[in-house]
Amino acid sequence: MDTINWGVSPADLATALGGMTLQGVYRILKQHNVKTNTGARRLVKFNEVRNILASRNFQYPNKNYSFQIVKGGAGKTSLSSNFALRASQYGAKVLAIDFDQQGNFTSTFGINTKDKPVFINLFRKEVAIEDAIVAINDTFHILPSSLDNSRLDVELTQRSSLNIRDLIRDILEPVRSKYDIVVMDCPPAINRINVAVTCSSDYVIIPVNPDQYSMDGLEFTIAELITIQKDFKIPSLDYFIVWNKYDARERLGAHYMHYLVKDSSKVSKILPVVIRTDASIKNVVYEMTTIFERGKKTTIKEDIDHFTREILGINAWNEDKVKEKREIGV
Repeated sequence: MDTINWGVSPADLATALGGMTLQGVYRILKQHNVKTNTGARRLVKFNEVRNILASRNFQYPNKNYSFQIVKGGAGKTSLSSNFALRASQYGAKVLAIDFDQQGNFTSTFGINTKDKPVFINLFRKEVAIEDAIVAINDTFHILPSSLDNSRLDVELTQRSSLNIRDLIRDILEPVRSKYDIVVMDCPPAINRINVAVTCSSDYVIIPVNPDQYSMDGLEFTIAELITIQKDFKIPSLDYFIVWNKYDARERLGAHYMHYLVKDSSKVSKILPVVIRTDASIKNVVYEMTTIFERGKKTTIKEDIDHFTREILGINAWNEDKVKEKREIGV
């Protein structure tokens, strides 16, 4: 996908560095001998962003993230695909795995899956994982999906002696050290493959729309996560809730948001990010592309950028730096 802008703007980098001035960013770029590309959009390349963040002692998380909710249409795939892309633009080494047989995540990045292996081929041990991964660029790789995965759940169920708890971590083991994060897009269902994905996740991201069906899906999803964690004795599994497709003009949106905030068992799980409704997301879904391939500034770009920095820990890293300066009186 040569059209993707594999980098971030100096303004975005300024935000990622804690609200630094553009002048300060250009000073840092000069120190690192970085030249932003010429043309209408000036971008700092992903490897240069990584070097700059590393030089300031930022460490990328070593985590597996799955995007799940037992409800279709919540925007799970568009959120996970744009997060995976944006994380790689911030320099993270990303492996994305599409577990949905519809392969919408895969299609977003223009991957033709004809004759390409997918997860079921790995499960059957027909191919090595190294040969199934598609490199979009140096830091963003995808294990695609296709209709071949439609038999995956059946075959998982038929294998009675299968170690479902460690299935995905074992398959990933030969390549896991090459990546900072793994992003897994799941079908909107409770099935064996989603159980296996949950067992391999450090965090489950649950996108929630401000409507009753989505709220019901949230409750069901959380209940299932708790059951899986208990049944498989998983100590580190956690989840985050993120508001997606939010429109402040709709009264019901505020109603459901207030309802969830009042729930003491969930309020600490809600990310301080709201992904607002943006008409441009429909266009990129139709075109099988991503929001960051368009030069125009939009609310969805701003929100996904914020979401990505939150998940990667960049926002918390900046807050820690501010606290340190206060403590030493700077």
